[in-house]
Amino acid sequence: MSRTAIAEALTAAGHGEHVAAVLDLLQPTVWIRAEKLADRPPNANAEGGDEGEDEDEGEDEDEGEDEDEGEDEDEDEDEDEDEDEDEDEGEDEGDEKEAGDDDDDDAPADAARTKARFASLDAALAALPLGASRFGGVPDLPPGVEWPTRDDVPMEFIAQLRLADLPADPLGRLPTTGHLWFFYNSQWLTFDQDQDHAASAVIYRDVADDQLVRQVPPRVDYQGEFDSEPRLAPYIHGLASLGFTACETTPGGVSPWIAGTPLEEFWQDFTAGGHPALQPEGNATYQSNRLLGYVDGQDYVEAHANGTDDQLLLQVDSDDAADFQWGDCDRLYFLIDKASLAARDFTKVRLYSMLG
Repeated sequence: MSRTAIAEALTAAGHGEHVAAVLDLLQPTVWIRAEKLADRPPNANAEGGDEGEDEDEGEDEDEGEDEDEGEDEDEDEDEDEDEDEDEDEGEDEGDEKEAGDDDDDDAPADAARTKARFASLDAALAALPLGASRFGGVPDLPPGVEWPTRDDVPMEFIAQLRLADLPADPLGRLPTTGHLWFFYNSQWLTFDQDQDHAASAVIYRDVADDQLVRQVPPRVDYQGEFDSEPRLAPYIHGLASLGFTACETTPGGVSPWIAGTPLEEFWQDFTAGGHPALQPEGNATYQSNRLLGYVDGQDYVEAHANGTDDQLLLQVDSDDAADFQWGDCDRLYFLIDKASLAARDFTKVRLYSMLG
């Protein structure tokens, strides 16, 4: 995105008289490029998944051993050991069939794939230095900082940003040292903003990288309102490294910065098609991950509960690089009012997403 390209696009569309007004609205932003390092593990946390599988296998073996012992006691002690083994094998096979496992032939391959995906994530995390910026995986938190929860259910970890990695912000809106950690409370619907800010958690600490501790995710079984059965929390996403590019951004098609101005007559239509002039240079995938700037969605005027006093802090797209999928290819918007941002009070961050 460049000022020249925006001016040329507006002029070509017959809106040349509005070029100055649009350029006055441009805000510095940081475009975030994500590059996949590892796929997400299957419905388990990064450290405990293999443990969970091993525990399940151990429980199955224990149950099998208990059954075998009971059966052996009932059998004649003079029976041949080979006969015992044959009977045990037959009973084990019968038990598996009775359990309703229709995918016996696929089980070894599925288990191998599961272990490979955990190994891939673990290896990718091990290769990342403490404190490195990333999407997904697990965070590196300062000592004494706990994994955020709501109602005792741990939130999903979304992003870790090392602020020294970012391009300089000409407006000085963020600290230049330390880290920001972003968590998302996916256990509850977020199509509206929770006034208690419990739909997300954002943590800021100015701590050196070597003081951080790579986290082992907590393991909690919970059943949400629309879940048919319990599942494991927190959900662990894939892992992606991050690159940052400074650029400028325009307001979304429906925005408090546009409402009531002459731009309102055409701006929504002009931005609806994702005009190339409004995209960061080199954004071939059109993924819209960004820090600061404006909410760029077409339907998010309600996200700005405080009108133009609100500031987009982080926008996270549905991005395959980290196996992010928010509803029907939607986005997560972490917002904060400008006064709280200036005070570095990240407890006031709100999350907004239509998830559909």
